[in-house]
Amino acid sequence: MWRHVYRDFSDLSRTEQLALYEAMKQDLFPEEREDISELLKDIRETRFSSGLACLHCGSVSVKKNGKYRARQRYLCKDCGKTFNDMTNTPLAGSRYPHKWLKYFEMMVEGYTLPKISEALGIHISTAFYWRHEILNALRSLGNQT
Repeated sequence: MWRHVYRDFSDLSRTEQLALYEAMKQDLFPEEREDISELLKDIRETRFSSGLACLHCGSVSVKKNGKYRARQRYLCKDCGKTFNDMTNTPLAGSRYPHKWLKYFEMMVEGYTLPKISEALGIHISTAFYWRHEILNALRSLGNQT
């Protein structure tokens, strides 16, 4: 549904970018929440709605493998690799997943990286890295047709 919009994200006007942000916010986060466990639960349910499968090899032979930072870990019985709900997403490895939505909002509104960094209480290099994670994710989604 979003792929066509993502492909042309950089060509959108400021108004269109804000409209995209609001639509994404409504679809992905119907109500704002600080509780990361609820957010992770929603992501897990959406991501694995057609069944739990290894993100590395696609095998459905997967078992739970403990938790780390409130994130359920999984172990693939076929390839032996582990993954969690955030693996292969821009949020993978993030210490502040609850700040990403506000970050994206501020990015679309045109805030500078130093202002975003100060407002969210993150390092400027983190803000720079997140911006590129978001842009790369949008770019990669735009190439899938």
